[in-house]
Amino acid sequence: MYLADTTVLSRTKYPEICGKMEEFLRLSKDLYNAALFRIRQVFTGWDKEKRTDNEEEVFGEIRAMQAVYPHVKVGRVLSYRALDAIMRANGNPDFFAGLPMQTAQRVLKEAVTVFKAWLSSLKEFRRAPERYTGRPCMPKYLKGDRHTIYISNQDAVLYPVYREGSCAGNTGSAHGGFAGIELKLPHIRKRIFLRHISADSNLKEVQVRPYYGKLLLVLVLETENLPAGGEKPHLAGIDLGTDNIAAIVSTDHASHIYKGGAVLSANRYFQKKKAQAVGTITKGTAHKHADSARLRRLSLHHDCFMKDMMHKVSTDIVRYCVEHKVGTIVMGVNRGWKQGTGMGKVNNQNFTGIPHEKLKQMILYKAAGEGIRIIEQEEFYTSKADITAMDPMPVYGREDGRPVFSGRRIKRGLYACSAGYTVNADCSGAANILRKAVPEAWKGTEDFRFLAEPEKAGFIDLQRARIA
Repeated sequence: MYLADTTVLSRTKYPEICGKMEEFLRLSKDLYNAALFRIRQVFTGWDKEKRTDNEEEVFGEIRAMQAVYPHVKVGRVLSYRALDAIMRANGNPDFFAGLPMQTAQRVLKEAVTVFKAWLSSLKEFRRAPERYTGRPCMPKYLKGDRHTIYISNQDAVLYPVYREGSCAGNTGSAHGGFAGIELKLPHIRKRIFLRHISADSNLKEVQVRPYYGKLLLVLVLETENLPAGGEKPHLAGIDLGTDNIAAIVSTDHASHIYKGGAVLSANRYFQKKKAQAVGTITKGTAHKHADSARLRRLSLHHDCFMKDMMHKVSTDIVRYCVEHKVGTIVMGVNRGWKQGTGMGKVNNQNFTGIPHEKLKQMILYKAAGEGIRIIEQEEFYTSKADITAMDPMPVYGREDGRPVFSGRRIKRGLYACSAGYTVNADCSGAANILRKAVPEAWKGTEDFRFLAEPEKAGFIDLQRARIA
C-alpha cells in the first residue's frame, strides 16, 4: 500500500530549496496551460472548415510534428504521446524551460487526464443528469502563478543518515545509529533532513504544492501491507456528524462517540478572524476578495489543526476496531450531502466546516493497513428509524409512500425507542447504518441499551491517547 508523508517547507530553513521549487511551480503552471491550450484548440477546431488563428497555429504544429514523427497518430482528443511529440518536434519553450524531464512529462499527462475526465463526466451527465449539480465545464486554464509538481523517484532520492549516539529505533551501522533520512531533489545540492522517515522506506514519488504562502512537501512511500492477524468476526457502523464528529457501534455491543466541540470552536474562531481581516482589507471598496500574510497564516494554522484532529480521530477509530475485533466497517455517506443543506445558518456553517471527506479517507487507508474492510452506505432515514423495532429504511427517492417510524428523536442527542427507553441518537444512527448495509448484523440482539451510554472521547482524551 502507499502512504503519504507531509512536511511544510520553511523558507528560512531551506531558502535554496524553496527558491528552486517556487521556480518549478511557476514553470509547471505555464506548461500545464500550454498543454491544455493545444488540447482545447485541437478539440474545438477538429471538424471546422474555417479555423481561428489559435486553432490554425496548433494544427500547423501538428503538421510539423508529423513530418518528424510520421508514425504518431493524432485524434480529436490529443493523447499524451501525440502531445509529447508536438512539444518535442516544435521545441516548445514551456516544455524545455528547465523542469526535470519526467516532471514535465507528468504535467502533460495531467492535462490529458483532466480533459479526458471531463469528456467522461460529460457523457455520464447526458446519461444521468440527476447525479450532477450542473453540466460539467471544459477544463479551464490555471489563473494562479504556481501549480503542483510531481518528481519521480528517478530524480528524487532518499539517503539514510547515521550518527554517533543516535538511537532512532533502527540498528544503524558501523558509523553510528540511524538518525533519519535525507531527501535529495533534482538541480539542488542541499538536502532535506527528515527525522521521522524509516530507513527502509521505499520512495515512489515526491509532490510539491503551494500551501498558504508556504510549500508542502509530500512523499509518497510504498510499504508492505501487513494487516494484524487473528479473527475479526464483528461488524461496526460509523455515523459522521457535527456535535459528535463520529459515532461508532460494533456488534459486540460496544459504542463510542468522538466529541466535536474543539473542532466547532476552531471553525468559529477561524471564520470570525477571517471575516475581520477581510473586512479590514476591503473596507471602502466593492472588491471583497482579499489576500494577506495574516490571512495565509490564519488559514495555515486552521488547516494544520483540522488535519491533526482528523488524524487523531481516525487513528482512534481504527484502534477501537482492532481492540473490538472488527473486520468490516460500514460508513454512512450521502452524495452531495453538503450542497443545499437546510439546517439553518449556524448548523450549516458547522456542518460544512468539518472536513468529513478528509476524515473518511484517513479511516479508509488506516483501516486497510489493519486488514479491515470498508463499506460505504447511503444513510437516508437512518437517524429516524427505530433500531429496537427494526423499522424498514427505504432508499431515498424510492419510497412507496411516506415512511412511518416507531420511535422519535426527542432532541438533538436523544432518541426515544418504542421499547420504552432512550438511546444516544448518533449511536442509533450508526447502528441503523450498519443494519441498512447488512440486514442480519443485529440478529439475536434484543436489548440496545448499550447505545444509551457510549464511551466518549474529546479533544483532551485524544491528546492523551496520542502521548500514550
